[in-house]
Amino acid sequence: MNPVLADAAQATPAVVRAGSAPDVPRRTQAGRREEAERRLLDAALDIVVQRGSVRMTLAEVAEAAGYSRGLPAHRFGNKAGLLHALAGYIGERFGQQREQGPALAPGLDAIVGNIRFYFSREGAAWTSTRALLVMMTESGMAPDSALHQEVTAYNRTALAWFEQHIRIGIERGEVNPDTDPASTAVVVLGAMRGVMLQCWVDGQIKLPAALDCLLQIVESALRRR
Repeated sequence: MNPVLADAAQATPAVVRAGSAPDVPRRTQAGRREEAERRLLDAALDIVVQRGSVRMTLAEVAEAAGYSRGLPAHRFGNKAGLLHALAGYIGERFGQQREQGPALAPGLDAIVGNIRFYFSREGAAWTSTRALLVMMTESGMAPDSALHQEVTAYNRTALAWFEQHIRIGIERGEVNPDTDPASTAVVVLGAMRGVMLQCWVDGQIKLPAALDCLLQIVESALRRR
């Protein structure tokens, strides 16, 4: 066990003594491990947003998270392992955010609702998306890297979600039957990311107006008349 996470004492029930406050139960080893991984991944996300993933080192991730320099290697093995975990963490964070939104019926309703939700986030909720776009840009310049493999896998998962709901929409008679699910998924997801990237670059772009325009385009292209 890494010294940073080691704790010989096990969690015990709180005991109340006269004149003293109850003892606070210690976290379990699994709980400490989960917290350490989350803090390391959060630190990695911030570093990627600020300076990219290519120059990121395991040592600086550890220092930013407040741990010993060797902990990331202990938890993830190497930088490729950290990037693998980071890609999964990005998807997990978006899923958790999405669960807080309204329930959506499968098909076109889910597609439109997902677009609205994507652009409705604020502040720190965008950190994962910012990091993802940085990683996508970097991976395009290194097609043989572990980063490229992880980003490609993540992107295919996102595309598969849109493809699935386009097919459901076609089956339910909501979506034009001539629609190509695979190509349309690429265009819709690309438009979402492209709009957001432009808004980050140019603060004068009006996001609400851009969102309304994108939704009109999606509805016009997909909804069966």
